Amino acid sequence: MPFAAILTLLWAQVPIDSMYGLLGHRLESPQTAFTGLIPKGHFQRKSWFRSSVDTVWEGIPLAEVKYAFYKGKLHTIQVRVEGAEASRAMLILLETYFGQGKQEGYAPRYRWTGQKATLLYDQNILTRNTEVRMESLVLQRELERDAYQEFQGR
Repeated sequence: MPFAAILTLLWAQVPIDSMYGLLGHRLESPQTAFTGLIPKGHFQRKSWFRSSVDTVWEGIPLAEVKYAFYKGKLHTIQVRVEGAEASRAMLILLETYFGQGKQEGYAPRYRWTGQKATLLYDQNILTRNTEVRMESLVLQRELERDAYQEFQGR
């Protein structure tokens, strides 16, 4: 296989980078594009908000949806579902959108990683509740660079 073809395969967009978001929101969207946000505070240099409007996604009941913004752009989408049935449905939905995730350890924990985004499905083996978190790697690199420059300036 020619070298150019290999590079094309390596740099081809994976589904997570093509969709680049969840719940109809794309990562890096401006905060002004959101309605119904309730402030949850600041953590990890990001401003966190809870959604007051998203309660169901593709028929799956959502217990809580949180959004985190960095410099006014959507950095993280975090979703919590409760119970074995909703958790299983969420995993099937994510696999439908993004393909099979890489399982981490023995627990129901899967990760999808692209060039622009990462997605984590993490189910608690006792409660069967699940956290799903998608983050912008583009904004994360910017956040880390800003933190490093701030540290150097001390």
